[in-house]
Amino acid sequence: MNENEYDRFLFSLAREFTLRAQPHLRSLWADVLELEEATDEHALSVAREQTMRRVRTLGRAARAVNARDVLALSQTVEQLVATMAPAPGATRFEFFGLLDQKMTRLTEALYAINVETLPSEPAGQPMERELVESCAE
Repeated sequence: MNENEYDRFLFSLAREFTLRAQPHLRSLWADVLELEEATDEHALSVAREQTMRRVRTLGRAARAVNARDVLALSQTVEQLVATMAPAPGATRFEFFGLLDQKMTRLTEALYAINVETLPSEPAGQPMERELVESCAE
């Protein structure tokens, strides 16, 4: 694979990541709300596991496209959720305030990825699918 094909392949990956990560992130926000609303240990456990799976998936995808900020913030959110314990009143409020802050930064990092600044696909070059298939062979 020459350098031009490699650049196009990276562009394709980054574009696909941003398109698929956005709805995934919206689902992650819903998971965080479920965590916040969990009233018993079972509901908390179920919500935590779903949140962990989703944030790990986002982190792995971010690593694949070298989206460092998204990766770092995904790991931070994952650590917060993993260490979360049922807590009363003010402590719970503080925890979810911090989690909300990290999720907001994660959202901003994802939306800050600008695939327009990546090298564009030159006219007359193979379409994205053909490029991916040629690289897979």
